[in-house]
Amino acid sequence: MDCAQIPANFHCTRCGVEDEPVRTGLCARCCLKDDLGDLLRDEHGGIAEHMLPLYRALTTQANARSARVWMITNKPAKELLRALGTGSASLTHETFTQHPTPGKVQHLRKLMMSLEMIEERNGRIERFEIWLDQKLLKVPSPKHKRLIAQFARFVHLNRMRHLASQNSLKEGTLLSARQSTSTAIEFLGFLDGRGRDPGECTQEDINDWLAGGPTTRSLARTFARWAMEARHIPKLDFPYRVAKTLPRLSQDRRLELIRRALDDDELDSGDRAACLLMLLFGQPLTRVAAMKMEQFLHSDDGGLQVVFGEDPIEVPAVFIPAFKDYLANRPNTNTASNPGSPWCFPGFSPGEHISANRLMIRLREAGIDLQGAKNATLQELVLSMPPAIAADALGYSYQVMDIHEQRAGARWKTYPELVRSKARTNQGWQPQPP
Repeated sequence: MDCAQIPANFHCTRCGVEDEPVRTGLCARCCLKDDLGDLLRDEHGGIAEHMLPLYRALTTQANARSARVWMITNKPAKELLRALGTGSASLTHETFTQHPTPGKVQHLRKLMMSLEMIEERNGRIERFEIWLDQKLLKVPSPKHKRLIAQFARFVHLNRMRHLASQNSLKEGTLLSARQSTSTAIEFLGFLDGRGRDPGECTQEDINDWLAGGPTTRSLARTFARWAMEARHIPKLDFPYRVAKTLPRLSQDRRLELIRRALDDDELDSGDRAACLLMLLFGQPLTRVAAMKMEQFLHSDDGGLQVVFGEDPIEVPAVFIPAFKDYLANRPNTNTASNPGSPWCFPGFSPGEHISANRLMIRLREAGIDLQGAKNATLQELVLSMPPAIAADALGYSYQVMDIHEQRAGARWKTYPELVRSKARTNQGWQPQPP
């Protein structure tokens, strides 16, 4: 090894790169080219033309060893690659969805979509459709099954397709649609247990349903409102559930967490960046997970701004190194899955960002009360600026920020500074460091 003056030759006998050999004389990349080339050969002995984009992406990724490990450990994906190369399997979505072990070949499918080898298809919509079909199999009443299918497709699938067309479909929407549909099934089962068809539902039934179980029963309101409009259920009152309390951290605890996000090297750099985005700017993790690199604006003088709403926000100087260090060393960008990923928090799957749920689990495991932290941040921010400015800068509605203003006990009476600050151009609001 040249760099350590060790008298041994670790140069690849084919490409000359110095690397630990995988097979006698050959580096990981050359071995990957050989193994993948063997899998993707067509009947003429060359790499199948329609598989060339995948071959190039895998053999040129920064970490060749990870691709080899994936091929060795994932036998279903390896066998499918051979079938796609020879043409015995067609390069379509159905080949993946009808595979005996679809989960084992899902990563390969997403990788091919990111390489435009097969047309893009929204995975969240497909997952909901598969989940719905399986859920309906467990509904005993054919009438209830038809009603739930109509509701789920007309309300949830239509909304999900609309959001997907605007590139705004989030994991939380999928989870909410599942929970709403499950609660609707339970509500119909509740009515059936009382010997009632949906068309015989009474106000007493709704009241007893809401009073006799967990607060999640209120999620049946979406179904009930739709069913009333479609005349499947009589016009009745299904009230909103209003939370009695709003969790909130103390300001001292919030500042303690900010210092920890800055100084605690035991926290993953991505978790620290996500934590700061929540604790400084009140961003929910569903938004943090889906942030794009273009939302961070770098200036020639070393400054940094971040965009959540209408106007860019100045990142205080003390926090700039933490953000810049993370953005320059994002994870999951050294394989064919996410080269040049536009996401601030790239996920493991090709072309996708990290799931908000995964981010939530990691921060909760670090001992952070997510809801309390976000609420504490927003209520501190409306004490330092009018809620309308906070809403525009942070991407919230005016109604949401008004609620936080009320809970923070602050009411603004005069707005001259608001008007002046709004009129300033090329300057963003800057939160005060702790």
